[in-house]
Amino acid sequence: MDRILIIADDLTGGNGCAAGFAGAGLRAATLRADASPEDIAAGLDTYDALVVTTDSRHLPADRAAAAVTAIVDAGWPADLVCSRGDSTLRGNFGAEAEAIITAVRARGRRAVGLCMPAFPQANRQTVHGLQLLHGTRLEHTELAHDVRSPMTSSSVAEALRKDTRLSTAGIDLAAVTGPRSALVDTIRTLLAEEPDVLVADALTVDHLAAVAEAAVEADPDVMWVGVDPGPGTLAIARAMGARAAAGTPPLLAIAGSATDLTQQQLQRLLAERDVVLVRPSFDAGSRVPAVDATAAELRDVLDRAAPGQIVLLASVIRPEDVHALTDEESDALPLALGRIAAAVLDPGDAEPDAATAVGGLYTTGGDITTSVLSALGAAGIEIDEEVVPLAAAGTLVGGPHTGLPIVTKGGLVGDSATGIACLDHLAEIATLRTRILSSRSAASGTHCRHRRKDTP
Repeated sequence: MDRILIIADDLTGGNGCAAGFAGAGLRAATLRADASPEDIAAGLDTYDALVVTTDSRHLPADRAAAAVTAIVDAGWPADLVCSRGDSTLRGNFGAEAEAIITAVRARGRRAVGLCMPAFPQANRQTVHGLQLLHGTRLEHTELAHDVRSPMTSSSVAEALRKDTRLSTAGIDLAAVTGPRSALVDTIRTLLAEEPDVLVADALTVDHLAAVAEAAVEADPDVMWVGVDPGPGTLAIARAMGARAAAGTPPLLAIAGSATDLTQQQLQRLLAERDVVLVRPSFDAGSRVPAVDATAAELRDVLDRAAPGQIVLLASVIRPEDVHALTDEESDALPLALGRIAAAVLDPGDAEPDAATAVGGLYTTGGDITTSVLSALGAAGIEIDEEVVPLAAAGTLVGGPHTGLPIVTKGGLVGDSATGIACLDHLAEIATLRTRILSSRSAASGTHCRHRRKDTP
């Protein structure tokens, strides 16, 4: 699939949705509400996922529906369409979903909404068809006093039916967390009742993936319309086969910090992103990683990793992983991690064919970053921007890996979501770099072919 159209009711939410797709290695962009039909068509031809905003959250329902319909008209045909709504159900949540479903059906497709409004990364869950914010019903939070959209109910079905004629059916948490085959059967049974929208419970990203995969399997002829704040539609896209651009190498993350905050960041990263964890090997009686053995395992995992996948080298993920180190071991640890990175990316003359390509580096901890740069022969980093305060993104300067994207941060920087933000940003710049290099290579190949053709 290669045409994903996401219609968002405001720009901020649309940008967040696009960031989720970029974090999955897909090229994503947002367009303002005044984008022309030509801009929308060109964007769908250029990007894996295009988010078009409508600024319609507080418009009357009929005007919001008209704005959404116009974008479908401009962007058709599409492989997947999403009504990107607020994660707390505010605005024209149902009216915009109905407009998209109606527009798709008008083009001869059997369209059914798949509403998965849970946003686990932002602590929004859906249980028994109710939307929860930090585990609390919406009407019991400060949203009950929202000036423009006071929330009086947490019912997702009620939000969908407001100002619409949509019919809904629910997929409860028991089915979501049960056997895959049973979930597929549940969805097939519900589809037989011909609802306009299926509403699925979810607590985690894995729950969203399970529902999306089961829905795609349940009926290949259905065109599922995502109705959610973004993560649900990303799950549908993945279930339909959307992947990072071919040739985008995996990302290498190296974490040597043992702080509580770093542990929280790594735990969230492992829970919410596509990550393969590699634990260092140790020689007997030592807490310093064994360079050769760890590098060999890391190289093998990177060689088998999917495009854009994150490979994380870390020894401390949870408190029980923390061990007391001697002063000598504390000094040797970052040096060993740097040597491991060098052994994987630049094995030297002895193993010229053993080099492993990565799309970018993520390092956490100042000593770790210094050691990695030194081992790779880099003089420093050309800084492009700050991802969050004290977490910088840029490219390596000097040495054989000049231009390689890197994001670095200190061990005590940010909050529990900062690791995800850094890796999402790294994925975006790594994907863009891969596309640029591929374009240059193709242009060079064309030039060479022309020269050969003109050569006697």
